[in-house]
Amino acid sequence: MSTRDLGKHVVELHTLGMLDITGEGVRITLAAHEALDLLHWLNEHRETLREAIKNSPVATEVPPWMQEAANRPDGSTEEQEIAVDEP
Repeated sequence: MSTRDLGKHVVELHTLGMLDITGEGVRITLAAHEALDLLHWLNEHRETLREAIKNSPVATEVPPWMQEAANRPDGSTEEQEIAVDEP
């Protein structure tokens, strides 16, 4: 299992691929296929998220590494292909 503190939320990725997102009074559990779909969707909107970080009015809540990553030009913005077993 891997855990990451995002600030107001904590995410846990279990060995079976389930993803838990917890915060104040909230707990969401995604199945592995939902977590993978979320990953693909977020990758498609990477530039929107980077722009949001650059223009964030609450910049004090944004970690320095994230500010640097948002300002860094990234040549690998294309979505990586992930092998998926077909049924």
